[in-house]
Amino acid sequence: MRKNSFIFIIFGFILTSIIANAQDSLYFRQTIAKLSSAEFCGRGYAYKGDSIAAAFIADEFKNLGLHKWTPDYYQSFTINMNVFEGDALVYFGEKYSKVQLFENTQIMAYSCPMHGSFTVKEVKAKDIFNNKVNLSDNKNKGFILIDISRLNTKDSISKQIYNKVLETVTKNLLHAKGYILVSEKLLGWPVAYGRIKAEHVTVNVTKEYLKKKPKQIFLNLHSRHIENYQTQNVCGYIKGTEYPDSFFVFIAHYDHLGQFGKDYIFYGANDNASGTAFIMDLARHFSKAENQPKYSIAFLAVSCEEIGLEGSKYYVSNSLFPLSQIKTAINFDMVGTGENGITVVCGQVFPDEYNKLKSLNDEHHFLKEVKDRECSNNSDHYPFYSKGVQAFFIYGMGKSGRYHHKSDTLENMSLGGYTGLFQLITNYINLYNAK
Repeated sequence: MRKNSFIFIIFGFILTSIIANAQDSLYFRQTIAKLSSAEFCGRGYAYKGDSIAAAFIADEFKNLGLHKWTPDYYQSFTINMNVFEGDALVYFGEKYSKVQLFENTQIMAYSCPMHGSFTVKEVKAKDIFNNKVNLSDNKNKGFILIDISRLNTKDSISKQIYNKVLETVTKNLLHAKGYILVSEKLLGWPVAYGRIKAEHVTVNVTKEYLKKKPKQIFLNLHSRHIENYQTQNVCGYIKGTEYPDSFFVFIAHYDHLGQFGKDYIFYGANDNASGTAFIMDLARHFSKAENQPKYSIAFLAVSCEEIGLEGSKYYVSNSLFPLSQIKTAINFDMVGTGENGITVVCGQVFPDEYNKLKSLNDEHHFLKEVKDRECSNNSDHYPFYSKGVQAFFIYGMGKSGRYHHKSDTLENMSLGGYTGLFQLITNYINLYNAK
């Protein structure tokens, strides 16, 4: 009987542990689902998607009882941005059907509103590079088509030609109504270009789709350039029981590429609803009485990462507490995978602190691998690092939906590293709680 009771107790303990992990995973999953839903309009600036997301995060911080530096958890600032909130239609010639946005065609983020049919004239990329283009008779009348599909950007000369073409197109140095850039693959959609107030349109189309050079292009494009658009970081903290003036900082950008036109939404589940949900889950954990940390923990959900780390740049220039009080800052970006482990950016710069994470993982096998690498400037850790803060950027290694594409959804993520990463970070904080 005693043996059976002991087995039952052990089983109960294991079951309780499994349930606890399942609950954590459920919160993480549900929060990602919410942030990456159509309701949030891709967490961009069209239809105020960023504001909808910020309100949700702030409400959650309030419900968790996080302390605040501002009345509403917001740290507000302004940007200039181009948004697309109406029709976005493109047709090439009479024989072409409506294009599939972000599959075979995309409209660059700075593009101005435009409606009507326009003639198309081809110009060679090499002629642009060699300044042999004279289109004075075409000024502001039509579109210029430039085929860059054969340029090998690994070759020095090709790269120079490519860069010259992009500069010409972006700055409209040929004074056209617009441009058609033909490339092997779509060039990506740098939403940061939306900060430019332009008077022309640039359409990027794949060579595979545009097999025949069109003589005409039709557009019905509704965009709007907003000056001094107000966005916000969302900031809260848990006060340390013994060292309230010494902080660990958890960072994640909640913004994404937003919504283009009426129908196309960049859901951004992995990038970066996952990181945002993760720091919210950490806030939920450490806000519980039994998990109160000795050191304060700040939770920073920052905006405008996709347009050049503007939210984190604004924060470090207007910090809500002295940056010198930060022990370590960790930025979580794209942690919706992790079945192959995690990479710790700046791990090679701060080996002592990185080794604490790695040693914990080596001992407990939370994740398949904890890999270090050099520093980089591609996420929100970097503005902190540039100000002398010990800062890391953690991302998951594994398969996910297409980057900066509508298929970046919850259904296309494994969430395979969630439990291990959560245990790693909570145990990392507990190292300091034990001191």
